[in-house]
Amino acid sequence: MKSLGLQIRPLAAEDAAIYQELRRLSLAEAPHLVGPRAEREARDELPALRARIAGYPGEGVFAFGGFRDGICAAAGALARNPDPRFSHKLFLWGMYVRPEFRGQSAGRQMLEHLLAFARRQPGAECVMLQATTTNEPAKALYRKFGFVSCGIEPKALKIGGNYWNFETMQVDLAN
Repeated sequence: MKSLGLQIRPLAAEDAAIYQELRRLSLAEAPHLVGPRAEREARDELPALRARIAGYPGEGVFAFGGFRDGICAAAGALARNPDPRFSHKLFLWGMYVRPEFRGQSAGRQMLEHLLAFARRQPGAECVMLQATTTNEPAKALYRKFGFVSCGIEPKALKIGGNYWNFETMQVDLAN
């Protein structure tokens, strides 16, 4: 596998246009693999998306972009619920790699970055995610990083009369 050296950094408000392009691409390619946040970010007017991105840290959301030659090749985010009953876990969402950057370790690099970030968060014990059960490449990557299945949510998503099941996965940050 050819390794792609990404510059991974937090998304900033000025990244809104290139991030939105990535979100639109992910929706066009596989709407059943992305959640409602992607839909909202894809249709936002740029000023609204800039404000949303700027406000993410205040909401406990940490969104990152992996850049190569000015292109946002990959993205991923972590969210933390501020309620003390749930703040021990972070939720990974928005993982996506542009098709032309696949097979070059962009997903691995992004996931490494996200998990390293999660481990630095005080009190964080685990990271959870949901993947469409048919998304075998993503689930294989997550398993390589120690994620294990916690269960299947049948009919979690309905698009045009078709149902998609979600698999919830979790990794213990102490490992």
